[in-house]
Amino acid sequence: YVFFWQKSGSHFGITGLIRFGVKVLNVQKSAAKDNYEVTFQVDGGDAHPATRIVEEWDAVAVCSGLHNMPRIPSFPGQESFSGQIVHSSAYKEPSIFKKKRVLIIGTGETAFDLGYAAATTGAESVTMSTRHGFVSVPAHFGENKPPLDCVIMNWATHAWESKWAQRVGLHWWITTKFTRLGFLFTTGCSYGFNQWVGKRFNMTWDEGRKHIVNKSAKCMPLLSRKAKKEAGWLRRFIYSWTDTDHSHIPMDIDLVEGSVERFEKEAVCYETKTGARKVETDLVMLATGYRQRFPFLMAEGGCDDPLPDRHFMINEAEPRLAYIGFIRPNVGAIPPMAEMQAMWWLAKLQGKLKPGAELDEACYRLKGSRLCYGVDYGYYMFALAREIGSAPSLLHWLRHDWRIMTTCGFGQAHVPIFRLQGPYADAGAKATCSGELFKVVLSRPFVMNFVFLIEAIGFGIINGIATLMETPRGRVGLMSVGMGMYGALRYRSSKQLM
Repeated sequence: YVFFWQKSGSHFGITGLIRFGVKVLNVQKSAAKDNYEVTFQVDGGDAHPATRIVEEWDAVAVCSGLHNMPRIPSFPGQESFSGQIVHSSAYKEPSIFKKKRVLIIGTGETAFDLGYAAATTGAESVTMSTRHGFVSVPAHFGENKPPLDCVIMNWATHAWESKWAQRVGLHWWITTKFTRLGFLFTTGCSYGFNQWVGKRFNMTWDEGRKHIVNKSAKCMPLLSRKAKKEAGWLRRFIYSWTDTDHSHIPMDIDLVEGSVERFEKEAVCYETKTGARKVETDLVMLATGYRQRFPFLMAEGGCDDPLPDRHFMINEAEPRLAYIGFIRPNVGAIPPMAEMQAMWWLAKLQGKLKPGAELDEACYRLKGSRLCYGVDYGYYMFALAREIGSAPSLLHWLRHDWRIMTTCGFGQAHVPIFRLQGPYADAGAKATCSGELFKVVLSRPFVMNFVFLIEAIGFGIINGIATLMETPRGRVGLMSVGMGMYGALRYRSSKQLM
């Protein structure tokens, strides 16, 4: 990953613009000069003390990242705990788990990584705890298979959708049911893939646009194994295939679903739906995430620092101060979203955004997510692309290169498809879409692509009719077709009676 960014910086000539050993102390808008005064602390090295400098800039992008300030909660009685309490940010080596009774508070991706490491590195026991549950889906479904991020289709959903379908959340209303049924039939439980425990508290069948997926699923079989042992023999036999890759790991991971009530000398007490529970432990790992703080812009407060309203990026009253890379996608990665944000912001500064192309932001916001800035990856990417004027035209690429059309319509919302047309068009993006990304679509199992084809036809018909119904001319046209079909059927029936 570091190598990738080093190569990218060198390729695009960015490395020379970066100042290393510099800390931003303050960013303040100057009303008199209509710019920003930025105060830096420059590391003088071993021979010289650090110095402060103040510079003036016309625009500022905050790109300080998500993982800077650990979120370390305090619990009643923890001062009496005789064991270790370690935040995941301080974790370095799995040897810390040897011969320990490990309790991991949290069930995000970091917690899953820690749980798997503890279970495979000589821990005496491993317990994880969650307050609200989680949704676990592996990043990969097998060798030589595309990652989860690529098992998504744009056609008649993100790339083109009627206003009615966007308003009612048609895509998620339908696909949530098929996804959960797929999990149920293949792994025995619909909460997630092979997830027999830890149901997310707001998991429902009607709307799946709520969850940030946990893709670090290596320890999920170890969590589910205990529940499977307690299930009926037939159900356990049918769905044991998902655990074969982990049969060499003897340890099961226990899961507590509840809130920490208090710490004791050698245990942590929980309040769960089924009553009080005590977990004996001598090592507590806090996989409790990080705080969102901008200390150079905002004073310390009890809560996370907020993000702006417009696409979680800017405030309209202050468009030259942008926050890049702080949104959290349901499925997908933050770096490509940050790149799209940068493209959108530059177009905004240049006054080149397309008027009237705005998408209702409710379409991409995750409903009921613990993070108010959680978004649907595909909808968010296309929302920015439409305003930039870089959303790919499927009809155009059907005429010019069917491979690119297939990539844009049946693939994921990767950044190169938004560099095919518009202000950021690049010849290299065409080669990437017709080559590398096209191969990703082809590498998906035949059954998966067949399902996507059926989905494309179904959503295409529904959205086509809904789009026509949204205009007076379209409604008249549909009524004319309907009346014509009705008249033809009546005529055919009368002929048969004669």
